[in-house]
Amino acid sequence: MTSTHRTDPPSTPPADRSAGRSSERSVLMDLMAFTPSATLGRELLALFANLALVGLIVLVLQPEALVTAVMFAVVGLFMGVRLVVGFRTRGYAADLTGGR
Repeated sequence: MTSTHRTDPPSTPPADRSAGRSSERSVLMDLMAFTPSATLGRELLALFANLALVGLIVLVLQPEALVTAVMFAVVGLFMGVRLVVGFRTRGYAADLTGGR
């Protein structure tokens, strides 16, 4: 009979993990969360996926032009704020320059 060894707990304390440098939440949670994603790539994926979702809703419901513009503006503004917050708090600029 063989036994499986348990893995050691992560060396990072829980307080540091919740600070946002790890990508422990799923991509689906990145799409729905109020806080920025752990990486710039995942944040851009969330931005484009959310805008595509609004586009799909517009195609299905076909609301008036003003309603469509408001929908895109609200989602675009929210995702833009998330992106700016990510640059300020998550260090997305280091991802652009290749630094870690």
